[in-house]
Amino acid sequence: MPTILISAGDASGEAIGAELVRALSRRVPEARFVGLGGKRMAEAGVECVADQSALAISGFGELVPSLRGIYCAWRSMIACLDRESPELVVLIDSGGFNLPFARMVRRRSKARVLYYVAPQVWAWRSGRLRKLAARTDRIAVVLPFEETFYRAAGVSVDAVGHPILDRPVATRPVADARRSARHALGIDPGVPVIGFYPGSRRNEIARHLPLQFEAIERLVADRKDLVALEIVIAVAPSIDRTRIEGIAKRFASGRKLHFVTDAMLSMDAIDVALAKPGTVTLELLLRERPMVVMARTGRLTGEIVRRGLNVSYLALPNLIAEAEIVPECIQDRATPDRIASALAPLLGRALGGRDEGDEECDGAEMNALSRAALDQVEAMREARTRLGESGATDRAAAIAEELLGTPRT
Repeated sequence: MPTILISAGDASGEAIGAELVRALSRRVPEARFVGLGGKRMAEAGVECVADQSALAISGFGELVPSLRGIYCAWRSMIACLDRESPELVVLIDSGGFNLPFARMVRRRSKARVLYYVAPQVWAWRSGRLRKLAARTDRIAVVLPFEETFYRAAGVSVDAVGHPILDRPVATRPVADARRSARHALGIDPGVPVIGFYPGSRRNEIARHLPLQFEAIERLVADRKDLVALEIVIAVAPSIDRTRIEGIAKRFASGRKLHFVTDAMLSMDAIDVALAKPGTVTLELLLRERPMVVMARTGRLTGEIVRRGLNVSYLALPNLIAEAEIVPECIQDRATPDRIASALAPLLGRALGGRDEGDEECDGAEMNALSRAALDQVEAMREARTRLGESGATDRAAAIAEELLGTPRT
């Protein structure tokens, strides 16, 4: 019975890991899975020896309060590696944890190593590329431009496509999906709704959620037609719901809130999104939801990232499109006024019919969208074509199965 150790250190990585485990289980029914994950991976059949919520933190200065939890997860994974002697180790994203762990795998075992959703060394800290190549047997990348980058650097790489394309996306018209989701959440079809996607890490919630609320208050102060605006807040599985509710209710100013753990349901219900950079922006793109991308980190983290950044954009839709198709309000630009100014053009007359030229709007549910929002959706559709076809999970599973059959000497 082959043993596969899998490590996913954040919510999006865990979702990808759970899909991969299911695909691998179909290919190698006798395989046993152990490792770092959460509820989704446990449901997929992984014996989780460490909880990924311990790693639900980002940044450098922000790490200090979480060091004990991270250390415990590290020790548990090292002990699991020694105890289980896996034939294969699959690392998913989370380079801050998984890249050092890959070094330990090389030192302490003969397991083959597959890095699926490799660290974004093309974006910053490109010095990690040498370590990534030395500590892995195969690298599976998911974004269209990554293969060119790795091959130019002389790294063996497999382009599998993005696993997000394997997830079900509503085939109904946008207006129908919105109507159904709002009915499920008890939201009036004609009310303008903004979705908050503050992140899946504790410090992201603390930094982003108050800022998002402040931006909405600035927006509504200038746009009295949006006074009835309601807010859907996506609650990641790695976040304690009571924590996010407590923060939100302190800043809500009496506005009606909907806390939603089903990310897809939340996206179907909204008109416009305010989201942190990451996989969620691709999910919003696939559901054709206009968005503004925002993020703010601690001063130390921001300065380190700024000095090492190699790209012009941080939002994945912009990186894929190679143009700023969605507004970015990052770090110093992440102010309530600038975020509100970026949101305003995406929202037309919320309660009084359509903006001139909005022929594509369909019924009251679409009244909150402007021509600028529809133009953004059109750009999203073009970017979507660059992501390729579905099947990434099965292609990654095939690579993993191949590695299982070729032990390292």
